[in-house]
Amino acid sequence: MADSKKRMKREEWLHVGRAVMAIFALLIAAGHLAFTSSMTSATPMHVTTSNSLNQTQPHPGGFSMPFNEFGFWFDVEVIAYSLIAVVFLLGLRTWYVPSVLFNLLNIVLYFGSGLFPIPGLTQNAFPGRFDISFALSTTNILAISWIAAFIIGLILLKYDPGSELDKLLVTRRDK
Repeated sequence: MADSKKRMKREEWLHVGRAVMAIFALLIAAGHLAFTSSMTSATPMHVTTSNSLNQTQPHPGGFSMPFNEFGFWFDVEVIAYSLIAVVFLLGLRTWYVPSVLFNLLNIVLYFGSGLFPIPGLTQNAFPGRFDISFALSTTNILAISWIAAFIIGLILLKYDPGSELDKLLVTRRDK
C-alpha cells in the first residue's frame, strides 16, 4: 500500500512537471508570436508603370514582401515550442531529447548573440543580453522561460519514463 501511494505521488509530480514544461514552452511561443506580430505588416509593393510617372499600381503578384530571416526564425520557434508543449503534455519521451536540444540551441543563440553577430539572425552583437534587470519585458520572459524549460526538460528526461502513448508509438527495437 505504501508503494502504491509513493508511486501515485511520483506520477502526480510527473504530470505537474509535464504541465509546467508545457506552460513554459507556450510562454516562449507567445513571446515569439509577440515579436513576429509586431514585425510584420501587410503593405503591398508598388511598381511604377511606363505610361504614367506619378501613379503606382500594385505588384502583379499582390502582396509581395521580401524574405525576412529573423521573422521566419521566429515563426519556426512559435511552431516548434507549440509542438514541444504537446510532446511534454502527452509524455512522448522519445521526443524529449530533441526538444531539450532545441531549447539549448535557443539559449546558446540568445546569449551568443550578446557576444557576436549571428549571420541570418542578427547583424550586430547585443551586449544588452547580459544586462540583468528584473523589468517585465518579452525578452526577459523569453530568457527566463528558456532557462526554466531547459532545467525542467533535463529533470523530466532523467525521471520521466514516458506515457503509455509513447510506449505505443515507439517501434519495437527487438524485431
